[in-house]
Amino acid sequence: MAEAANIWDKIQQGLKETERLIAQKQYNLAMVRSRQTLEYMVKSLGARACIIDGDLSDTIDQLYDGQWITKTTKDRYHKLRMIGNKAVHEGNDNPADAEQAYRILADEFYTFANNYNPNRRRTQRPSPSRPKNGASPARKRKKRRKAPALGIAGILLPVLLVIVLSIFIVRLLVPEKDQKETAPPETTSAVMTDVETTPPETEPTTTAEETEPTTEETTTSAVYKTTSTLNVRSRPSTDSRILAQLAPGEEVTVIGVHDQQWSIISYNGQDAYVATAYLTQ
Repeated sequence: MAEAANIWDKIQQGLKETERLIAQKQYNLAMVRSRQTLEYMVKSLGARACIIDGDLSDTIDQLYDGQWITKTTKDRYHKLRMIGNKAVHEGNDNPADAEQAYRILADEFYTFANNYNPNRRRTQRPSPSRPKNGASPARKRKKRRKAPALGIAGILLPVLLVIVLSIFIVRLLVPEKDQKETAPPETTSAVMTDVETTPPETEPTTTAEETEPTTEETTTSAVYKTTSTLNVRSRPSTDSRILAQLAPGEEVTVIGVHDQQWSIISYNGQDAYVATAYLTQ
C-alpha cells in the first residue's frame, strides 16, 4: 500500500515537472520526464494486473488485452512512449512534440486519477449468488418493513379525512359573518396598498445606475505573448478543431480562464482556447 502511494506521488510530481520544464523551454528534458511519468503509471497498473515480465511496450499491450485500459489510453501511452524514446535516443528538442507529450500526459493523468488510482476505493459489485428459494434477503426485509407502514397509514388516513372535512365545514359557515364584520377595513387596506406600491416605480432607475459599475468591472482583459507556436482551438481539448496558429512572440488578448490548462481568447468574434503553459507576460 505504501509503495502504491509512493508511485502516485511520483506520477503527480512528474506531471508538474513536465509543465515546469516546458515553461523553461527545456523541451528535450520535458519529453524525457513525461516518458518517465508514463513508466510509473504503467508500472502501477502492471502490478495490479500481475504483469511481471515485458518491457514498456509489451506491458501496455498486455494491459489493453486484459481490459485494464481502453484502446484510446493504449494508443496515447504508445504515442507518449515513442515521443520520449525520440527525445532520449535522438536528442529531439522540438517544442511541438514537447507540447503534445505534455497534453497526452495531462489527459491520461486525469484518466488514471479517476479510474486507475490505487488509492481510490472501488465499490465491489454484489455477489450474483441467490438463495435456493429464489428470494433475496433484502427483498424479504423490505416486505417485513412495509407491513407496519401500511398499518400506520390505515390508522392516520381516516383521522386526516375527518380533520380536512371539519376545516371545510368551518370555512363554509364562518365566511359570511367575517365578511360583514371586516367590510370597512377592506377599503382602507386597498388605499394603503395603492400608496405602498407607488414608490417602487422609481426603483428600477436607481438599480440600473448602481449596477453599471459592476458591469464595467467584469469586462477586464490581459495581453500575453506566445512562447512558441501555439494552436488556437474551438474547444478546451487537444482533440478539438484548430482554428489558427499563433507564431512565437505574437501578442494575444486573454479574456478569461477556463481551467489550469486553458485560457479563453476572442477569435473572429467567438470564444477560442489556447494552452496557458505557452503564454507569458
